[in-house]
Amino acid sequence: MQSKKARYYAEHHSKINSITLSVQVHQTGVTCRIGPQAVDLVPSIQPGLNFDNAIHPQEEDVAVADKLLLPARVMPTKTTLDPSSSRSNLLSLKLTALPNMPLEASNPSSLSAASTTEFPPSPLPASQLQGLENLACGSCGNILLNPIVDSTAQSPPSGPIQRVVDLPSEHWQELVDCWMCHEEDFTELREGDLGARLGQALVGGIYVLIHAKDVDQRAVVIEEDARAIDWTKGIKRRWRPLACSRCLSPVGDGWYHSRLENGTDLEMIQVKFHKYLVRYHGRNQQTQQTLVIPRQRFSSYVATEIFESARHHATYRFIIQDRLQGRDMLLLWMLNWDTTIVTNQEPLQDHQLSWDDSLRMDLNTTSSGRGKKVMKVLYLCAVPEDQDRQQGGGVYSKEAKLWDQWRGDPGVEKLEFQERLIFGLIAMLEQSSSCTPPGLNGAASAVMAMDGMRVGSFEI
Repeated sequence: MQSKKARYYAEHHSKINSITLSVQVHQTGVTCRIGPQAVDLVPSIQPGLNFDNAIHPQEEDVAVADKLLLPARVMPTKTTLDPSSSRSNLLSLKLTALPNMPLEASNPSSLSAASTTEFPPSPLPASQLQGLENLACGSCGNILLNPIVDSTAQSPPSGPIQRVVDLPSEHWQELVDCWMCHEEDFTELREGDLGARLGQALVGGIYVLIHAKDVDQRAVVIEEDARAIDWTKGIKRRWRPLACSRCLSPVGDGWYHSRLENGTDLEMIQVKFHKYLVRYHGRNQQTQQTLVIPRQRFSSYVATEIFESARHHATYRFIIQDRLQGRDMLLLWMLNWDTTIVTNQEPLQDHQLSWDDSLRMDLNTTSSGRGKKVMKVLYLCAVPEDQDRQQGGGVYSKEAKLWDQWRGDPGVEKLEFQERLIFGLIAMLEQSSSCTPPGLNGAASAVMAMDGMRVGSFEI
C-alpha cells in the first residue's frame, strides 16, 4: 500500500551541486521550509501567498505535515508551492546543494564522500578477500575447490588458496604491444594466457581466477552452449560456461584447451568464478575467525563492467546478451553514475517474476530516509520476434530501427550475463522508472522521445 504521506522523489547531481525535488501536494497548497537536511511541508493558510503572509512569526510552531529528507545538504530557505496555478498537483523544486557534503544515511557506503572523475572501485577487491581459502556454489553451497585436510589439526578442511592478488585492468591485452619493446615471442600473452598459479587467486572486476589443478573438476560441468564452436579455426583455447554439478546453477567460465581438432578432448587450464555466483570460505588471517564476506548487489557488477568499458574505450552504449545463447536482450546507454536519490515512492511489483535469493537484495523498496547511489541509464528491451516487427508499408518500428542501428555500430560494446540475472536487471530498471515523476501520482513513467528508450536507474 502507498503511504498516505506526501510522495516525493529527490535527485542529487553532485557534479553540478543540484537537487531536483518532485513532491505531490494537496490542492490546498503547502509551504516548504527547506534545509539544511530536509524539507518540512506545512499546510498553507492561503495558497498563492508568500511565506511571510502564509505563516506569521507567532505561528512558526504550526504542525509539520511531512518531512522529506534530502540527499545532500542545502542552504536553508522558504518557499510556497501553490498547485492551483498548475494543472497537476505534482510540483518540482530546484535546489542548490552545498558542495561535497552528502548526508549521513543509514547506509553510508551508498553516499560517497565527494564526486570525482574516477569511477567507483569494483566490489570485493583482493584486499577484502584476504584469508580466502575456498569457493562454493552460490545456490547450493557445493564446494568447488579441492579441500586440503590437515591430519595434525582438528579444524575442518580448508581450501587450496594461499595468496589473493588483484589482476590488472580487464583490457591489459591491449597494452601488450606497449609493454613489449624488445624482440621476443609474446604470443601466449597476446592470446590472453595470463593465469593464476597453484594456490593463487587472481581477482578481477567481476570474477576470481583459479588454476585448474586447484578446482575440484567433479564439482563443475560445462553448460550446454547454443552457439556452435568451430575448434578447427583460430586458437585452440576457448572459454566455456560452467555450472555446479550438483544443482546445475551457473558458477563461471572455464578456459579449455582442445587436444583434438573436433573439440572432444578438452583440458581445463583456468576457471573464472563469477563473484556474484559463488560463496566464500576462509579465515581472517589475524583473528583466525571465519571470514565474513558481505553479499554484493548484482547491479554493482553490471556497473563494474560498464565502468571498465567507459574508462578504457570511452564507451557508454551497451547491448546486454544472454551468456549461453548470445541472444540480445537489452540496450543500455549510461547517462551518469554519480546520482543519489531519496524517495518514499513504492515501485510497481511484477508478481509474475520468480525471484531467487541472488537477486533479492537488488529489489527496489521504499527507501524514505536513505540515500541510494545509482547509475542512471536509458534502456530498451529487445523487440520480441513474434511481435509486429514491421508496421504498415513495410516500415520498421522506431524500436526495431534502434536495435538494428546499435547492432551495426562498432562503438557499441556487448556484455554477457546469465539470462535470469538479465531479467532481474530489466525488472530493476522498470521498478525504478515507476518511481520517477510523473510516476508519483500512480501513472506510468514518461517514455523518452528518443526512439522509445526509457529512463531508469540501478543501485551501484
